Amino acid sequence: MKVIVVGAGSAGLAAVHTLMQGGAEDTCPEAKDFAGGRTCLVHKQGYTFDLGAQFIFKSYTTFFKLCEEIGLRHDLVTIPYRVGFPATKHGKITPVLVTLNPKEMWQDYMDFLNFRGVPVMAGLQMLPILPTLFGRGKDLCFTDFERMLDLDDENQAEFTLRNGGRRAVEHVLQPLASCMTLGEPEDMGAGYGLALLWNNMNGLKTLNHGVGSLFERLYEHHKQCIRLSTPTQKIVIENRRVKGIETRHGLMEADAVICATTATIALKLMPNLPDCIARPLSAVTYFGCCLVMLALRNRLLPPGWYAVALPRKFGSPMTGFTDSSVKSPYYAPPGGGLIHCFTFGRHTLELNAKSDQEVIKILVNDIQRWISTLPYQPYFTEMLRYHKVVCLAPPGMLKAIDRMRKQHMHAIKGLALAGEYMNMLSAEGALKSGIDAANTILS
Repeated sequence: MKVIVVGAGSAGLAAVHTLMQGGAEDTCPEAKDFAGGRTCLVHKQGYTFDLGAQFIFKSYTTFFKLCEEIGLRHDLVTIPYRVGFPATKHGKITPVLVTLNPKEMWQDYMDFLNFRGVPVMAGLQMLPILPTLFGRGKDLCFTDFERMLDLDDENQAEFTLRNGGRRAVEHVLQPLASCMTLGEPEDMGAGYGLALLWNNMNGLKTLNHGVGSLFERLYEHHKQCIRLSTPTQKIVIENRRVKGIETRHGLMEADAVICATTATIALKLMPNLPDCIARPLSAVTYFGCCLVMLALRNRLLPPGWYAVALPRKFGSPMTGFTDSSVKSPYYAPPGGGLIHCFTFGRHTLELNAKSDQEVIKILVNDIQRWISTLPYQPYFTEMLRYHKVVCLAPPGMLKAIDRMRKQHMHAIKGLALAGEYMNMLSAEGALKSGIDAANTILS
């Protein structure tokens, strides 16, 4: 069987890996000159930059299984997860250990006693939401989301307002939602928002050399069938059956095609999809970001701090910033810091209209509002402008995708879709979708 996997991002690489294990003959054209998509890494002057995914949740069983299969199991590390919150627009930042583990809470009880970053009323308004979190934790799964589809009819802000209150939205849910997705609680379904909250509270992991090192290793294992700098112009479908793909070199015929791109690109590659597939794909929403990375000679945050979260009500163009040097010794030279700044929402649109130097100056000045020790001239900076990078799940999207997966994916013979949107949106969902698509083709 000859299979073409369109795209060598995380879903595409997982599909290629599974197809190779199953003995299929596969080819993977990738438009960019590198593999890994939105999970790639850059190594520069002793620093490791995560250009996409910054961490993984402890529930990512597919991710861990792939690490085991390609020899990265011993590279997994737990991230110290202490986050600072400012109490007021110009107030002091106090830290809190983000955890639901009673033992960890007890060990850091002084942080909890001294924490002033979330108003007491916001904490009280979160209490009515806790029974849903604890009672339905198993339902809030990134790769098996059918049991939480009843939570997909309203957005996260509406759910929180109905069960808690406005302060819970602004001081707890919004900073979390924006830091995790670059969107806002009004942009995502309640089930997705609760899944992010639940998994976030259970801790974070990474790989010693960055999340993207998994995808670097997958590429090295299978690069003989991956064609970089080979954009696909069209997925050829005739009489509701896949024929192959068109590239600048002409038609590449295949028995099956796995489209492992974003939903937006999938629609462009297959403009004549039937409505039962095209309409759910059209519901998938992406948000952009200006990602500014500051390499520092000295750490910026106190020992053990990973991030600072900035509620939108304080007017920052950022969701917050992280110091990746706390994640492992390989992210920065000894004593060095590595700050990642993430813009969100309308701020990204405004900043994308400015020059790189203007954007960097704005974000550096904003961080100095909270932490004055940040130098005006970092050691060096890296910047990326993403127009569509993080996939969100607006209300109703997961229901539409679930219906498409169950009822309509056989509408085009030989076609399978892979991407984070095929599960609950996450790196884990992307990997699982690639594996599922490959197994569907193999079977």
